[in-house]
Amino acid sequence: MKLSTTANTLIVCICSLHHNMTFCDPMDPPIPEYTHLDHEQEEAGPSTTKTEEDDGPCCLVCGRVANTGHHYGVTACLGCKTFFRRVVLQKNSPKCKYKNQCRLEKSVNAKRLCRSCRYKKCLEVGMTEDALHPCRDVIGRRVRHHSVDSSPISTPPSISPQLSISKMISLCDGDHELLQTITEMDTDIRTRTARKLGVTDSEEEQIHFYSPTPDYTNVSVNHGIGPSLKVDIIYLKEWVNRIPGYPDLSARYQEHLMRRFCLRYTVIEHGLYTAQMPYHKNVWFLSDRTCLVSEFENLPEEIRRHLTPKVIREQKLLAPFTEMLIHDVADPLRKLKPDSIEIATVKTLMLLKPTCLKEVEGEYLATESDLKTVNEVRNRVIAGLYTHYIKSGMDQEQVPIRISEVLHLTGGVEVCAARALEEMHLLRVFNLSSFDQNSAEVIFGLYRDY
Repeated sequence: MKLSTTANTLIVCICSLHHNMTFCDPMDPPIPEYTHLDHEQEEAGPSTTKTEEDDGPCCLVCGRVANTGHHYGVTACLGCKTFFRRVVLQKNSPKCKYKNQCRLEKSVNAKRLCRSCRYKKCLEVGMTEDALHPCRDVIGRRVRHHSVDSSPISTPPSISPQLSISKMISLCDGDHELLQTITEMDTDIRTRTARKLGVTDSEEEQIHFYSPTPDYTNVSVNHGIGPSLKVDIIYLKEWVNRIPGYPDLSARYQEHLMRRFCLRYTVIEHGLYTAQMPYHKNVWFLSDRTCLVSEFENLPEEIRRHLTPKVIREQKLLAPFTEMLIHDVADPLRKLKPDSIEIATVKTLMLLKPTCLKEVEGEYLATESDLKTVNEVRNRVIAGLYTHYIKSGMDQEQVPIRISEVLHLTGGVEVCAARALEEMHLLRVFNLSSFDQNSAEVIFGLYRDY
């Protein structure tokens, strides 16, 4: 009984196995022998093995169409070319797990071989490592190392940083002298302007700008900006003509620079004057000891007594502009406390402004010679300022910071000067201020009296 049960079970298993088996048809082609595949295939996608109907040369490594031509000495496709390049440049040493016995038949795509056998076939068909140019390749560039001796710009190890700085300072002595000449001229004109306006000099060395009496005596509220700028414009013309390089520029470029710079000049000068006076957040001083007021609360008595209804109306019209001047120019000057050399640098850089603007006729305002002269003077002034800091004993690491802070002043001056021109036009159109012929010519480009 037990034997019969076992026999029945065996018959059922054999039938089930026979049912699930698949038999080859005698007419089917034979199944090709299994070839192991490389686990690190270089590219994904269907094989495009060369056929007899295809046109063009075949890749000697993988047999595919070599549309990209000749690489590393043989006809090869882009995939095999890239594979060979990576193996060489990355200095890999692939090894075959099957003792270099992978099937290398023509019907087998070489891209599906192991890396070792594929690299071996690349060498067998004639690829040469000497044909590679590592300096042109991203991979090669990453691993290059330059020696100190071979670098043309490397600093000799025997030269110390202090010696390099000393040598650089000696080379910039001429630039430093140039900047000192500009500074002396700037201070001289400022002193003469102060005397012309009736402001006495101070013997205190730390006061460089106008040297006014640092209090509110003899101060009045401004009744007209035009007359207050008259003396400034007169000395402006002398100032720009004494800047090195400016007289060598073409006439139309000189006129453009002066007209553009005139209000920047007055904004800087009046900002310096305001920064020296006792601090008040609502008052901006002009060089003739008149002032503009942005708000009328908590004013000093010396200023308040000059306020009349008419003056208040005029001051309210300019109040937003006055607030901008105080915030963007006077406050940064109070905080930075620039010396006379730094101010001369800022003014020179703001005057000598390169431009590519054209006139109505289509001609450039500045010639190539003009731009060359302007850039040369600008570079010398900056080099002179750097030398000034080093010679004055400033820490070398602090020099770039200080230069950036000084140059940062130009941003506020530029904005306020552009706004000042708009305000001048407003005052002129509504006949709220008069401008003499000289001032109108420089500020507005007009040649008649307003």
